Amino acid sequence: MSLVIPMVILMQQHLAAEGSTLVAKKMQYDLNTQQPFYGVSSEKRHKIFQLAIAHTHIDTIENYHRLLLWLWSGVYREERYLALDAGEYYSEYQTLASFGIYLEMLETADNVDTLDRLATNLIGKVILQERDLESYLIQWRESDSVWLKRASVLVHLQHKQQTNEALLSETILYLAADKSMLVQQAMGQVLNAYSQINFAFVDNFIKNNMTLLTPLCRREARKLTMMVNSTVD
Repeated sequence: MSLVIPMVILMQQHLAAEGSTLVAKKMQYDLNTQQPFYGVSSEKRHKIFQLAIAHTHIDTIENYHRLLLWLWSGVYREERYLALDAGEYYSEYQTLASFGIYLEMLETADNVDTLDRLATNLIGKVILQERDLESYLIQWRESDSVWLKRASVLVHLQHKQQTNEALLSETILYLAADKSMLVQQAMGQVLNAYSQINFAFVDNFIKNNMTLLTPLCRREARKLTMMVNSTVD
């Protein structure tokens, strides 16, 4: 038996022990998902994850992949959160070799609670290492899936000085007329984050495309701009 299975079982047992039916129902209602919850807070989940990594040493990329997929395929939502916790924790395995696993997870990421972390902290990190993978972002922005379109933007969120400005600009303009609040909010969020790195670029981009960008996108992006302007004034 794979050493990953006892590790997963350990986490599941602790989740079940710490869970609350009332909390679980509220979590499910707030997220508006059909997937059930154990009803475990993020703080308790963090403690469970610490117990698990002390219990089992993941020392190969194969076991890293097994761990992520076992957890991600679990019945309860907190197991997906633990898959993301594990994905982020073992940074040495966040490489091209894991990209296919992240794509498998992306196929069933169905809300901001899972999609955003997966796109920014895992997929985005690999794409930063392997620029050829940016072709996926073009495919995703052209998809009918709101989650893939959101991912095509959020992947840039933590690229900072290494942000591909041309691709980001092209993607935002491509999606500028998209009616999804989730897409518009993501575009504003990424512009806002990048304005902390290159304020002039974001400021000019918004001014030059004022009529194309939605009020929501501009409002999210301009949060820092307004703070900077008020300081200057």
